[in-house]
Amino acid sequence: MRACLSIMMALALAVLATACAGKRCCQRPSPASQVAFDCQPVTRQPLLADISRVSHQALAGPNYCNLPEKEAQCLAAMNAPNARLLEQEADAVDAQPTGHHRRDSSAATEETLQLQAAHERNRNASAALQLLYRIAGSETAADNLRQQLDEVRATLADLSRLQRAGLDLPLSPPEIAAQRAAVEHKLGELELTIDALNEQLANLLGVELAPGTRFWPDIGLQVDPNVPVVEEAQMTALAQRADLAALRVAAGSGGVQSMRTMLGQTGAGLGLATGGCKLLSLLHFRATRDEATVREEQLQGAVIDKERAIRNEVAQAVATIQARLNLIVLAQQRLEHTRDHREAVRRKMEAPLVSGSADVRPTTAFDVRKATLTALFAQQDLFQDVIEWKVAVAKLKEAEGELAIECGYLDVFEYAQCCP
Repeated sequence: MRACLSIMMALALAVLATACAGKRCCQRPSPASQVAFDCQPVTRQPLLADISRVSHQALAGPNYCNLPEKEAQCLAAMNAPNARLLEQEADAVDAQPTGHHRRDSSAATEETLQLQAAHERNRNASAALQLLYRIAGSETAADNLRQQLDEVRATLADLSRLQRAGLDLPLSPPEIAAQRAAVEHKLGELELTIDALNEQLANLLGVELAPGTRFWPDIGLQVDPNVPVVEEAQMTALAQRADLAALRVAAGSGGVQSMRTMLGQTGAGLGLATGGCKLLSLLHFRATRDEATVREEQLQGAVIDKERAIRNEVAQAVATIQARLNLIVLAQQRLEHTRDHREAVRRKMEAPLVSGSADVRPTTAFDVRKATLTALFAQQDLFQDVIEWKVAVAKLKEAEGELAIECGYLDVFEYAQCCP
């Protein structure tokens, strides 16, 4: 009986081992550290991409959602994630039980957090506007590339007709075909850029775009030739910047906790609180008063530094606007010259060739297309300069703290006026 039982157990183990071997369930995977690399010597060879299975396919164009710039600005201001966290922190401070002697300090801490939240909304609004302008520039550049592609394809078609007629070709068809492929490649890269910009903007706005959908930038493109006065813009910024107002509130609060909070957000290692002996309330009061003096000096210095930084930021923004306007003037002149040249070439092509003239080769449609491409390049450069001017204006408004205020976050005025 015992021998039979042993035989049955041996058979069962054999079956189980066979099943585990089939499923590989009884083998422990070897740790990666135990796998040795076996170097196989090879001769260096060029790496060639295999694109034999890739074919040119026409893809459906994207859908567009109209997005005015003011809507993008205010949606981004409303959905600024850091602003939401700071306002929640302000609510948490307000909900904390405090004694009568700490009530003023808590109120100052709450105000500084609210002001910092307004500053984050201002920054988020600026980032959204800049992305929207970049999208506008990229979409227009894509249209410009498509026009260039039309000219290049028409050139190839003309060369093909001349070749079939047995005539001499003024241009090399392979060279023009390579030019067409280069334009198509640029267009493909630009489409990827547009998609990436749309994803970034959707994230700032707190929305989700459906697959294959993009924002259509509904923006004003009339260039204002007036340059803001630096001193006036600086005064506006010093009165409206929420981050500066937060420093002023904290510096004038007299509360150690609010000053610690502000300093902690100003720089790493600032506003640290140390646990002191609290056995004697008089000594504790003296230590707190001394710390408040030090903290106030720190914040007053931070206010001075911030004011200087804001003045420099505004001055740089105004200088950039001036430079962009100058570039727009130059780009406009270049575009006008290229268009005049194109019209002159077209008129020359249409005029009959005078016998005995110095022109031994008549002007052809190829010359007109070449001049058209040059004009298209100049046209895109001008539009890009306009977009860069729009970005510069947005950065100035950001430096002035204006963008959040334009979206209805006006409390900053009250704080700025109370804490000059």
